[in-house]
Amino acid sequence: MQTGVEVSKISRSLKALCDSNRSRILEILAGGEHCVSALVDRLVIDQPKVSHHLAILRSAGIVRSRRDGRHINYSLRPSIHHRVEAPDGLTDVFDLGEISVCFRFTREAAVPAGMERIAVHAPNGASNGSPSGNTAVNGSASAAQAME
Repeated sequence: MQTGVEVSKISRSLKALCDSNRSRILEILAGGEHCVSALVDRLVIDQPKVSHHLAILRSAGIVRSRRDGRHINYSLRPSIHHRVEAPDGLTDVFDLGEISVCFRFTREAAVPAGMERIAVHAPNGASNGSPSGNTAVNGSASAAQAME
């Protein structure tokens, strides 16, 4: 059984991942390092909002920053993120210690940015309504809802 501290940490990690703008940022950063202005252009949202979302992802330990002159470049932490080839296509895996979250980002221009499926795995048989400890969330549903 998980302690209240572990559950709180899992909840914070899921909250960092479940926002649609943050999911879009992760999708972009999965392709490589980007500066804030490039993210603003790709996301079509204003710079303060992008910076806010990046701060949340940084505080969760998912992204890292690197100063390059007057620009700050962001990338996914290699210790957290890796991409695997699955039978259904490429899958981006985020290993957050207590949980691992898998995104299969859409890679076709005709489909809106987002994810097809999020798989959440809480080790040690954590109770999340699934006998195996695994939960899959389809479409644009919030990953945080998977823990309820």
